[in-house]
Amino acid sequence: MHHRHVLITVRLCIIGLAFLGDVSVSNAQRLPLPLQENLEYSAARHETHGRYAGDDGRALNLYAPEYRAHPATPSDMALEFIRARAGQLGLDANGLVDYQVTHVRSDGAFSVVRLAQAVDGLLVYGSDIAIAIEPTGKVLFVSSEARPSIGAMASNTFAEPAEIRARVTKALDMPTLVETSEPRLMVYADKSPTRLAWVFQVRDPQRRGHWEIVADATSGEIVETRSTLLHADGNATVFNPDPLTSALAEYNQPGYVDSDDSDSPELQSQLTAFVLEGITETDGLYSLDGTWTYCIDFDQPLGNDDCPVQPTSNFDFTRADAQFEAVNAYHHIDAFMHYVNETLGVEVIPNSVDGRVGFDPHGWNGDDNSSFMIDTDRISFGEGGVDDAEDADVIIHELGHGIHDWVTNGGLSQVQGLSEGTGDYFASSYNRSFERWTQSDPQYYWMFQWDGHNEFWPGRVTNWHVNHSYPNNLGVGIHAMGQYWSSCNLIARDAIGREAMDTAVLRGLAMTTGSADQKVAAQAVVVAAEAMDYSFNEMSAILAAYNDDCTYGVSMDRLFWDDFEL
Repeated sequence: MHHRHVLITVRLCIIGLAFLGDVSVSNAQRLPLPLQENLEYSAARHETHGRYAGDDGRALNLYAPEYRAHPATPSDMALEFIRARAGQLGLDANGLVDYQVTHVRSDGAFSVVRLAQAVDGLLVYGSDIAIAIEPTGKVLFVSSEARPSIGAMASNTFAEPAEIRARVTKALDMPTLVETSEPRLMVYADKSPTRLAWVFQVRDPQRRGHWEIVADATSGEIVETRSTLLHADGNATVFNPDPLTSALAEYNQPGYVDSDDSDSPELQSQLTAFVLEGITETDGLYSLDGTWTYCIDFDQPLGNDDCPVQPTSNFDFTRADAQFEAVNAYHHIDAFMHYVNETLGVEVIPNSVDGRVGFDPHGWNGDDNSSFMIDTDRISFGEGGVDDAEDADVIIHELGHGIHDWVTNGGLSQVQGLSEGTGDYFASSYNRSFERWTQSDPQYYWMFQWDGHNEFWPGRVTNWHVNHSYPNNLGVGIHAMGQYWSSCNLIARDAIGREAMDTAVLRGLAMTTGSADQKVAAQAVVVAAEAMDYSFNEMSAILAAYNDDCTYGVSMDRLFWDDFEL
């Protein structure tokens, strides 16, 4: 709900400094200015106990804050810390700025309280601050996107959002612009002068994109734009997890080729029977509409019966049937969401009002691409080559973007390809849980087993650390760099087990914000694992993966080691 002058409730869909130019699918699909990313990622320096801004030295992350608040609610303890350490975080002390709690997630051993700066009751755009704190009051980890200099606003007047939206539409020459959520009135302090701004979440059907647009609330001047699409090159499947993994086969073996969605005896032999959990029955008709996910035909091409609605609960299709991809995607999304929320006990709920993952099994206008859309919590799976929704690697990769976004309450980061690597990690961890490929097989280290590593595209790998190092030899582009993050986490995953590492990664990421790089995320995972009382051997394995196999150079609380009897 919104008031003319006071923002009562708001979802912070903050992308931070994550979305740089190469988020677009290709140069040909990029929008002309001004719908280009216009933020610059200011260099930051890593030190033993944190990461600090290169310009003014303010703390962006604190790995060991050495602060214990007076026992109270997580929100009150976080506010106490903020006020005590305002100077260290580079926060203004001019009395203009207050702090509002925007979200609290409790994961048993600790809580992550997210706050934002506020002026006269309005949140400051992008000012996400995450504080991980134990019930005892010990602050474990801090991530800050706080704006260091917020001046007095020249005027508190503003135009109605419809008027500003009309000016934005005209300026962008995008008459088909569609809003995907209510506009938010916020304080914008990234550029002088500090001003009121309307923040719009929009999509454009003709240009096939989703963006966050910040416009001056008086003049309509566009002051910032960010893409809210996350992409993965590839296709998908309806196998368990894909026909090559289950058969231990190679692409181009007889019967194991795409061949324009054709069936073959070999591919049919890899279909696995499973229970579709939580589908919906209405007036005798069954649909793929469940507890965690639902099928919806929202992306081009439309009207092709992408989402089956039928008078029987038997959704037994082969891949030659266009509805096969819908069932396959539903199964894997539902299974992974169930695993995270119920098996691991880590609450990961989509930020949208509906609280579920929507997906279109035949989207992207048939292109060979897929994307997770932050503003709607939906996934669009492309076709081209092997259909993307046929490969669990693609499905879980895209879902991984959503999980990254949800555990950070909208603070997902693509710095150094962090979210791409997160998607690759969860997809590979899921694939390895089927225990088909072994470390002696090259496929053990492949991403997109069925969708890639074929004539359509080369896929990606998860042993990228072998010939690369952090931070200066990660590769070019977010997808290449992300391979390092996934590779390092998978080393630890193989050492301590799937559930332990998946949990540590989830709860570690929950401590981060939109400018977190790979080292910050690694440090957060270490802090989370320590707070969850992981054993000496488990902590040693994580640190070995991060510091010996990889070169993050992270550390942990020395007192932790003293607690073990060696």
